[in-house]
Amino acid sequence: MQLLDIKRMAHNILENQNIESSFIEYKKSANFKDKILKTACAFANNYMNNEIGLLFVGIEEVDDKETGEKAIPKRPIEGIKEAKLEGIENEIKSLLANIHPKINYHIITDQIDDEYYIVVAVESGSNGPFQTSERAEKDKDIRLKAGRYIRVGRDSRLPKPTEEFELLKKFANFSFSSNLNDTATIDDLSYEYMKEYLLQTGAKKDIREMSKLDMAKSMGLVSESEYGGYRAKNFAVLMFADTPNKFIPNAHVEIIREIDGTDKMESKKFDGPVWIQAKQVSKYFEDNIMASYTIREANKIEHKIVYNYPLTAFEELATNAILHKEYDTPEYVGIYIYKDRISFVNHNRPLPPVTIEALNRDRTFDRRQYLNKELKDMFFSLNLIESYGSGIRRAKDALLENGSPELKFYPDNEEDNYTNAVMGVNEEFLKEFNGSTTKETTKETTKEKNSIQEQIVLLMKDNPSITAEQIANEIKEITADGVRYHIRNLKAHGVIKREGSTKSGKWIVLK
Repeated sequence: MQLLDIKRMAHNILENQNIESSFIEYKKSANFKDKILKTACAFANNYMNNEIGLLFVGIEEVDDKETGEKAIPKRPIEGIKEAKLEGIENEIKSLLANIHPKINYHIITDQIDDEYYIVVAVESGSNGPFQTSERAEKDKDIRLKAGRYIRVGRDSRLPKPTEEFELLKKFANFSFSSNLNDTATIDDLSYEYMKEYLLQTGAKKDIREMSKLDMAKSMGLVSESEYGGYRAKNFAVLMFADTPNKFIPNAHVEIIREIDGTDKMESKKFDGPVWIQAKQVSKYFEDNIMASYTIREANKIEHKIVYNYPLTAFEELATNAILHKEYDTPEYVGIYIYKDRISFVNHNRPLPPVTIEALNRDRTFDRRQYLNKELKDMFFSLNLIESYGSGIRRAKDALLENGSPELKFYPDNEEDNYTNAVMGVNEEFLKEFNGSTTKETTKETTKEKNSIQEQIVLLMKDNPSITAEQIANEIKEITADGVRYHIRNLKAHGVIKREGSTKSGKWIVLK
């Protein structure tokens, strides 16, 4: 980034009183040497894959007692006396010399509230991982334990073993899917699957009529081995081998299903090419699990179909699990179907900046990183994903439209290395059919009570200043967090908007 752009960004952050985050840190003075050093090191390692890290000096962080927001910049700022600016800049330069390899940073001076402050703008580098020195640990003015620090949320800290492994892989530019498979050759790729892929993605006829070797070369599926012949890359095995499991252990999906009326589970395995797996798993769900009933509302011609689980949500979550699996981990993608929920389990966490917390909180992930970049591009070409980073939003929207519970992601700790997306059954469906996962039937019923979203909108019309807590007290059957979830979706769909501040603003109903 250009220095002027960084300066403008930093100024806007203070103007907007942005809270501390994975790329923003506030320090009242330069005396917090250990914290400044470890945060600069963490910004350089860029574990959360941000564009830049900004460390403000001369800015005190405070908590807003009214809104509950933590670590916002105090205004007017504490600031730094002009006469001390040069000395503090030199102190910071000397302090950051304790990080090796040398990091790339800029020190910028600016003013706000008629006071000076300093911004240390740390850019990510490719020659890491970066770590603080033992010299800094022994320095009595610093006393910071030597190590490779990372930034997660507002916390600059030493990484856990799994995080350190991911950090090392990042700087080694390791990509399992891009590497050559240990044993698979071009002979292990299916010519028919390759031609079918090209046909479905609209490739020109001359490419579809190439020889198998020329086609594989043009698609980047193989590389010539030093021992002769052509070895297949791992993503090529996943996409075009008849049985990827033969070369990559557990590169398959298993649906483990609770048998109605028993305490037993049955399992079905899908082990063809991963793009075929995604289609077969969704077809199995549609044919064997999905069920619905019809609601005819009083005084309305239109009717509404309520599903136990919406197909769109299942498709997005199943495809997401296949696409984001760490295939060098010998664990399969497991989809567990119970009476009241479906769990999608991967034995790896998402790559930063996506976290379990963010999956629960946010709807879109514009900066999402992909373990399997080639699979991502091929899935997009096959229309298995519509746009990058939007699958979770579509799943959440489908569940909301169906009146289903909120999508939940686990684990709720930082230690366990897995991702579990849990999709709950529609509660009305559960009540009507007792949670059966085998019925392919419909039932007509009458529903006179307004939906939760309709109740929220009506309450906002009556009282534009109403809070989420007050709405929850009125509706009874939903928590304040549940109200906030519906509010976010109502805003996203242009039904309502907020005017004014969090504390004194009001709701405007648009539709």
